[in-house]
Amino acid sequence: MASLSALYGSAKPARIPGNWRDRMPDPAAYYGQHVAKLGKPNGTGWAQGVCPFHDDHNKSLSVCITGERGGWRCFAGCGGGDLVGFHSRLRGLDFRAAVRDLLGGGA
Repeated sequence: MASLSALYGSAKPARIPGNWRDRMPDPAAYYGQHVAKLGKPNGTGWAQGVCPFHDDHNKSLSVCITGERGGWRCFAGCGGGDLVGFHSRLRGLDFRAAVRDLLGGGA
């Protein structure tokens, strides 16, 4: 039977820097690129757009473009979370890979 290092390689996953939250992209810019038909934010900073996680025709996705964490919520049942969770689901990445991808691949 092969050893674990032979199966998975001996390289450890890259560490996420301690200041990763401070280095996240601006939620307005990020969601502006990744959410179709994103409207203008309301008075509390939430904007509506088309959810990329289901066949959406009614702008059921709401994203916070003014907060630091970039919250999101799909009112058709796809879930919600922060910008990292959105990116993770959009790209099919685990948490660490999503953070590294948002930071520009390195970290």
